[in-house]
Amino acid sequence: MHKDSLYTDEIWNRFSEKFGSSAEDFELKTYPQFDPYFNFPENKIVLQQLLKDEKLLGVAQHPFLPFVKILTKTPRYRWQEDDGEYMLETKIRPIAFASHFDTYIYAYYSFALTLKYQEYIRKHEFQDCVLAYRSDLDGKCNIQFAKEVFDAIKNKIKNKKSCSVIALDITGYFDNIDHGKLKEKWCKILNLPELPVDQYKVFRSLTNYAYVNKDSILRHFNIDLKQLKKEDIRWQTLLDLIPDEIAGPTFKQKFKLLKERKLIMTNMPKKHKGILQHKGIPQGSAMSALLSNIYLIDFDKWLWDLSQKLDFTYKRYCDDLIVICDTDLVDEINRKILAEISNYKLTIQEKKTELIEFLPNSKGKIRAFNRREIIKYGSKINASNEQKFYKNLQYLGFEFNGQNVYIRPGSLSRYFRKMKGRIIKTVMMSYSDKSGFNKIKRRQIYFRYSHFGTRNFITYAKNAAKEFYKNGEGLLRSGMNSSSIKRQIASHVDIIEKEIRSKSNQRFDHKEYVRKKKKEVGKRQKYIPLKK
Repeated sequence: MHKDSLYTDEIWNRFSEKFGSSAEDFELKTYPQFDPYFNFPENKIVLQQLLKDEKLLGVAQHPFLPFVKILTKTPRYRWQEDDGEYMLETKIRPIAFASHFDTYIYAYYSFALTLKYQEYIRKHEFQDCVLAYRSDLDGKCNIQFAKEVFDAIKNKIKNKKSCSVIALDITGYFDNIDHGKLKEKWCKILNLPELPVDQYKVFRSLTNYAYVNKDSILRHFNIDLKQLKKEDIRWQTLLDLIPDEIAGPTFKQKFKLLKERKLIMTNMPKKHKGILQHKGIPQGSAMSALLSNIYLIDFDKWLWDLSQKLDFTYKRYCDDLIVICDTDLVDEINRKILAEISNYKLTIQEKKTELIEFLPNSKGKIRAFNRREIIKYGSKINASNEQKFYKNLQYLGFEFNGQNVYIRPGSLSRYFRKMKGRIIKTVMMSYSDKSGFNKIKRRQIYFRYSHFGTRNFITYAKNAAKEFYKNGEGLLRSGMNSSSIKRQIASHVDIIEKEIRSKSNQRFDHKEYVRKKKKEVGKRQKYIPLKK
């Protein structure tokens, strides 16, 4: 085996177990791409032979296919500083899907390279500050990560009577990762002067990557996926949707047509202030998350060392950074972080930066205050004005006000919005003309949106509310021990049932009205008793 290869039989066996060795524990990925679905248990030998090539040429000569990019839209409630209230906004995020076979190549390199990354950060002793995208976190999830932060705040307050938190967000992180610096850090964790040929090929496929917009292809060839589904037309790849009479029947002919019609784009260098910049990796590939960690190894080490010197806590979850420090150090630490992050050609979103101060209110209880607003108005907090300066710290889907932990309001709103949408869809399907029984199927609704199900939002929230709980692997984990979270979700079953009855009655009345109207005009119809 080549001395610089990431392949070993031991790593391959562990990787194989992750995706399943049989049809029963393997989940086939069926998203639209240019190649057919890849059944890993049946065809993994093909991938293995490619990865274990003794000269590393298997992957080095592999023709990676373009990514298929889609835009995901996530409506969410966020606190608007200017308006002083929560308002609905839509976050649009581009997600890129690699071809089915390429996905497993990326997945293996991510798996093997993660081991190298984790070895590096442990060796340099800053492993405690990086929370996301690791395989050595002993089954911890956002519940434990958030709890650690809130506990650090409590400990700081216990020792100093008050403290401050700086929460920062990197602007467009994946789109602004500099290719030269990424390659430098990648080599650094391998302790090599240059990337081996196979890893360099992977690096190039993720930096100088080609992609197509799924919607652009569908619009260009006037393809309606909903209509195809209605007509029960089976297809597996995007190329299957392009008529043979336009391009020809073969993969090469159809791919050539996409190039000729300029539907395939490349992540080209971008000019900024007259300087050509090579930056950006696709968000959504099996390696992107790991590379977002590798890119900041020196930044994490620098800030970790500074935290030991100035006695503060630093944590990073991908592009979210949080610092818990003495209040008199806030400005100095914030200034140093902004200066240092610019060395990585990244910027901090000023709009999303939160400065939260934890100190006693007029009743002597520790509460979270908006430090920005206090400074802005030059106010001294007292019993008459303190409430307008209250601002809970939000972190990883939770909120902390100095006393209690809550589920973030935006997360709750999204849960109820999805639940109500599913109920409407279920009611419409149950009372549709094609339905043969006109009765609401509650089982699926309760499985997805109540504590009767497993691995859904409510079961996650219930685990968070407990002092201890068992995770999916049966391991005992710490929860928030929060009665506040319990109260937030206590009425979810009543809300589900009320929503089902309301939407069911509306649909019932509508169908009964339509039936009577048809009867009045003498139309024959098959009568099925309606059940509420």
